[in-house]
Amino acid sequence: MGMPHTLIVFATTDGQTRRIAERLQATLASNSIEATLAGIDQAAEFDLADYDCLIAGACVRYGRHDPRMARFLDDNRTTIERMPNAFFSVNLIARKPEKRNLAGNKYLRKFLERLSFQPDHVEIIAGKLDYPRYRLIDRVMIQMIMKMTDGPTDGKSVIEYTDWAQVDRLAERMAGVLTDSDTGDASAARTDSASRQAAAET
Repeated sequence: MGMPHTLIVFATTDGQTRRIAERLQATLASNSIEATLAGIDQAAEFDLADYDCLIAGACVRYGRHDPRMARFLDDNRTTIERMPNAFFSVNLIARKPEKRNLAGNKYLRKFLERLSFQPDHVEIIAGKLDYPRYRLIDRVMIQMIMKMTDGPTDGKSVIEYTDWAQVDRLAERMAGVLTDSDTGDASAARTDSASRQAAAET
């Protein structure tokens, strides 16, 4: 049997979500899992039936995930539900530990409420603050949001909050699910993944 193949679909604004997707791809490869990257603009060009797993991720800007990601997931619900899958949300409020679970992260809760199904696993990953990279209007708006949430407001600040060990753990978790699936224990693997996710959220 060939190497399991994962499709990683991402929606990024400033590039950090893409970097996270690339790290997932590299960590999966180190666990003998082939992975293909696809930006949300190109996602429709891929046939999910050709893959064994889907990992999707999107960043939050002004309280919203890219609506194209929700449409992609809903449009492919039937196929996605037949394979191991995960969704990761990248947002700056996750710089605070209490915002890295569903109970504390309203942005991810709202996104999941709009979906017609629930992913097997969800992960909340802190993003990167990069004021010099933002357009003027975005910089001003993000400074206002940061001020309201006790974050840095210096317009020269560049702070990477992403926990790369967390990203690696997500990839390793999905590699484990795929390995179990490959040996005919997919149902047990999916149940275990859901159980671990529930434990992490309590």
